[in-house]
Amino acid sequence: MSRDVAPAPARAAAGSSERRPLTVLFADIAGSTAIAERMDPEDWTAIVSQAFARMNATVTRYGGTIARLMGDGVLAFFGAPVAHEDDPLRAVRCGLDMTRAVDELSAELNAKEPIDLKVRVGINTGPVVVGVVGTESASEYTAMGDAVNVAARMQALARPGTVLVSGATHRFIAALVESVDVGPLDLKGKTNAVQAYEVTGLKEGATGRGLTGIHAPMIGRDAQLARLTELFGIARAGQGRVASILGEPGIGKSRLLSEFRASVEGGDSSVRWVEGRCLSYGQALPYHLVLDMVRSVIGVSASASEPEVRDALERTMRELLGDGWAEPYAYLGHLLSLRLDPEAQARLSVLDREAIKRYVASLLQVVRAISSRGPVVLVFEDLHWADAASTDALLMLMPLAADLPLLSILSSRRDRDAVGWRLVSGARDLFGDALTEIRLDPLSSDQARSLVANLLEIESLPQKTRDLILSKAEGNPFFVEEVIRMLIDHGAIRREGNSWIATASVGGVEIPDTLQGLLLERIDRLPKESRRTLRVASVVGRQFGLTILERLLEARTT
Repeated sequence: MSRDVAPAPARAAAGSSERRPLTVLFADIAGSTAIAERMDPEDWTAIVSQAFARMNATVTRYGGTIARLMGDGVLAFFGAPVAHEDDPLRAVRCGLDMTRAVDELSAELNAKEPIDLKVRVGINTGPVVVGVVGTESASEYTAMGDAVNVAARMQALARPGTVLVSGATHRFIAALVESVDVGPLDLKGKTNAVQAYEVTGLKEGATGRGLTGIHAPMIGRDAQLARLTELFGIARAGQGRVASILGEPGIGKSRLLSEFRASVEGGDSSVRWVEGRCLSYGQALPYHLVLDMVRSVIGVSASASEPEVRDALERTMRELLGDGWAEPYAYLGHLLSLRLDPEAQARLSVLDREAIKRYVASLLQVVRAISSRGPVVLVFEDLHWADAASTDALLMLMPLAADLPLLSILSSRRDRDAVGWRLVSGARDLFGDALTEIRLDPLSSDQARSLVANLLEIESLPQKTRDLILSKAEGNPFFVEEVIRMLIDHGAIRREGNSWIATASVGGVEIPDTLQGLLLERIDRLPKESRRTLRVASVVGRQFGLTILERLLEARTT
């Protein structure tokens, strides 16, 4: 089958075709023909199977879909049949992990006989049509469109062991990755050259939110910031407090935390800020939130090497716990999947199905030791993506630390079906009046106007442009930024010197493609009938009578 038409798995529901943005990943083993030529077919098949197993596991880890295994290659979709708000980033993370996984396999195989396995990965993002094509006797769920073709060309041009992405993908992830500008590439079948980038790694601590080179003061959150500051003062006096910050995607939870952190750390060097952040694909990664918290305590990044993590853990445990450092070091080292020395390993002999209690006891020792040196702010971000093991561990830890000078902050979307919501609701039951719920609502019209003015510093912004931004964003600060970014990309707003100038007409501008994944993810999670109703309603417009919708739905079923 041609790489220009890619089948999705059979589990995707059959039905009418639909247009949607898709990130396509192609990966293949470089130089496989030459390697296979000098090997026994059965031996080569076994090696390819091992490579596929590791590559496929990586796709699954990041919520992608294995579309097809093709000889020595893999085709994967990110965004169909189910979308995620960060599909381009998931695909790039997947590609980077694929190259590492096959490098590790190659090193293992080299211990037996010389063999050099390298994977080339190509990624592109763009609109496709997905749906069932064929006849009654032979049909398949496919993705069709130029986006698939470009991804295949990217893979063919990638250097062995690297990830090559198109400019269409790079624009979604530029703030989050380290990359090298490869320049425009002439691709077979394309009239115009396609910009390409070789991704070399991830930027630590980057969020991808905000407009590059533009900063505005926080708008409309003064009361919430004041409340957090008040709670911190109470916790600092020795009465532990818990706060939950709840709001929709892009409403400003992370910005509020950033401003609060700057305010408490700026005036007092004794304040310790410990943070655990959930990953969008982390629900299937046991303890991933707790692990991020531990890394925050010992001061290492997620990309740190094992020796770096081991040294940092031992150094921190000795510093915090003195003579009692060895046992927490062993349990937290086990949690971090470190290779421990025999003495530390011996301390794990009692580690059984009650492992979670051992982990929590070690974490409690560490938190107590930190809080004995000064006030602590313990933050858990994006709990709507939390895993079950971390949720259980933190539900055990938090009440045990209630008597410490500790302010715990739980940040989450209002997703009551998420595993992490158990931590939010559990905290309510555990702490009662000691928990403060901070809800972030959309900005008012005046606040949104102030945000636009502060971001662009355009005093004479045309009313039509201002109204477009406000109507599209609906009071969501992130949406405001993305609509402005879209207008900049379309040339409707451009920079001249140190100021922004409104230029072209902005009529008819659609939803920014940077927000489409976020919206599609919410749609894909709806029940089938709700999705059907939404599709019909989308044809009518933003406002319509219920009777019209009912008649359209009836017409579709007759």
